[in-house]
Amino acid sequence: MARTLAPLGALAAGFGFASLAFAQASTPAAEPKAAALPQVTVKGTAERTGKESYQATTTTAGKGKQELRDIPQSLTVVTEKLMDDKNYDTLKSAMHTVTGIAFEAGEGGAIGDLIRIRGFSARGDIFQDGMRDIAQYNRDTFNQDRIEVLRGSASMLYGRGSTGGIINQVSKQPFLMTEHEVALTAGSDDYYRLTGDFNLKTGEDAALRVNVMKTDAKSFRDGPETDRQGIAPTYRWGIGTADEFSVGFYHLSYDDVPDYGFGWLDGRPVEAAVDRWYGYESDYQKDSANYGFFSWLHRFDNGGEIRTTYRDGRYKRDLWATTSRFQAVAVNPALPLACSYPQGTATISQTSYSDASVVCRGNQTRAAKDRHRFLQTDYSGKANWFGLQHNLLAGAEYAREETTTYTYSFPAGNPKTNTTWGAVGPYAGVPDTRVKARANDFTSDTVGLYAQDTLQLAPQWKLIGGLRFDHFSGDYERANGGPLSRTDNMWSHRIGAIYQPDLYSSYYVSYGTSFNASGDLYQFDDRTANTAPEKSRNFEIGAKWDLYDGNLSLRSSLFRTEKYNERNTDAAEAGPDNYLLNGKRHTDGIEFEAAGRPLPALEIFGGVAYMRGNIDKAGQNNAASVGMDSGLTPRWTGNVWATYRLTPKWRVGIGADGMSDRKPAQGETALNVAPGYVKADAMVEYVTGPYTVKLNVMNLTDKVYADGIYRGHVVPGTTRSAQLTLAAKF
Repeated sequence: MARTLAPLGALAAGFGFASLAFAQASTPAAEPKAAALPQVTVKGTAERTGKESYQATTTTAGKGKQELRDIPQSLTVVTEKLMDDKNYDTLKSAMHTVTGIAFEAGEGGAIGDLIRIRGFSARGDIFQDGMRDIAQYNRDTFNQDRIEVLRGSASMLYGRGSTGGIINQVSKQPFLMTEHEVALTAGSDDYYRLTGDFNLKTGEDAALRVNVMKTDAKSFRDGPETDRQGIAPTYRWGIGTADEFSVGFYHLSYDDVPDYGFGWLDGRPVEAAVDRWYGYESDYQKDSANYGFFSWLHRFDNGGEIRTTYRDGRYKRDLWATTSRFQAVAVNPALPLACSYPQGTATISQTSYSDASVVCRGNQTRAAKDRHRFLQTDYSGKANWFGLQHNLLAGAEYAREETTTYTYSFPAGNPKTNTTWGAVGPYAGVPDTRVKARANDFTSDTVGLYAQDTLQLAPQWKLIGGLRFDHFSGDYERANGGPLSRTDNMWSHRIGAIYQPDLYSSYYVSYGTSFNASGDLYQFDDRTANTAPEKSRNFEIGAKWDLYDGNLSLRSSLFRTEKYNERNTDAAEAGPDNYLLNGKRHTDGIEFEAAGRPLPALEIFGGVAYMRGNIDKAGQNNAASVGMDSGLTPRWTGNVWATYRLTPKWRVGIGADGMSDRKPAQGETALNVAPGYVKADAMVEYVTGPYTVKLNVMNLTDKVYADGIYRGHVVPGTTRSAQLTLAAKF
């Protein structure tokens, strides 16, 4: 509204000045006449940048730039200011501020950011500036302006995947002002982080922005380490004109000592293992992400715009990690002690371990390289057809994704010998006797076309309808077993209605679908190559309100996210050439969220979600799981964060986040359960001129909790720590 009325106000004022000038020019000097300017009143909601507020008013998660009130799904925007205030330096850490989220820990041989939304894996549903970012790596926030989490099925907008939702990272963009900021953070466990954000206006409509980062840190577990660096230059020209261009490059690399936590004990995480690590100094995770992009934005005279972007990315990952767990006492006493045992077939008593208890050590090894190329065009605009207003979205994309995976073998046997509970690491380097071999090659081509119309049916009513077609073709070359291929053609749709009685409230109902192709994650087997995609759907009703003259945003939603033909991999039930699609699971829930500034000195961000995940149908091998809560779907997730400005120079903040207990994914019938937790954080900040000093204390009460969980191990969350940041703007 403000953007619509502000030009009208300026135009009216311009006519007023023109009238005054005309009157003065046409009236004799001796007889001047006074001219009265018309009073213009402009009302509306001001647009805020992510650097200034926790509250976002617009988003690009729905493709094109839209107001949050026009998105008929649950949407959380984690702004740059919120990430800065809480010292979030990775995507995973920022996701602790989003409800309905849980974290995996090396699920299914995967690495990198492993996030679940509403109980469904989002491993293939991470995006960068609206383009798929599926490569497996740990993402940093140094070049992120904001992170948008759109929940529920979203294949109509984004193609395959998106059962529980998508995560869209939005990059920082050059702007027409010369402004720089440098920040140095030092903290517990030898944490050091240096970031630089340099924006240089290079012309009337051009600017260059360069973001850089270097982070070194040890772990509270005395062994794992982080050593990562990144740089992201972007040059943008034609800013604000009819044709705007940008070109840039992104580089992130790290050489870490990874942490695979510790195994379960009697169905619970081993709290005493929170500061015990049994890995080797020679363990490593060496990953890198590099991509370049070119973007062209054309603005039409009628207000519409079309953006075309090409991105070419290359990614590498190489992992050698140590797993550790107690030697198992078999449930059947006749069986021997074991270091490798199937889930649920062995256990050990809480009272039976001591410093002499055997700790088994194993290896996690994997490597791959990827090249992903995307060409994407998105149009947004308005039209007046048959006397009705239409807000249009349309787009097309082409993607070519290439992945090569490698395997490691140990011809000389496992060099990582067993140890004892009392002999805590880190241990000296162990010879790398692995033999690397090329395993599989996957190449896929995707073509997608979509269109959506938001019809202004009446002043207070909007109807939404969208349709998308995807052609996904994959070829899989296996080192053993021969080639496989599959092609899928899928339609996705989205419908909804929005009721907006005024500028400050919006009510909606929506329904959307999504699909998961067999080759979503770049692999086939003899049966998945002949198995059709899984299908999902999302039903949702919700409301969004802007209170306190638009300074505080509230939202609430009631939803059901359902995968209704899940792939059944039970060998006893699968067909001779394909798997059956006879599984079913769903998550019902309700969410509440608030963001903004209810008082001039008080700013808040928080939310709570209640979810009931349920397995409705399963194959013979998993029949016992039917009716159980689905894994990694905690009943309760929540967070709250508030800052208060005591004086113009002093600001304090405090908050908490947590979740209820949850089981690992695909571990519903086992005993393992990670208990719920709540942890608290605090901040104090002092600002004088261009300088800022900020102290963050994380996990104030030193709560021991499970952060990432897998069927075989638990990765603990960070214990109490403190970080001091010095920042300067110039």
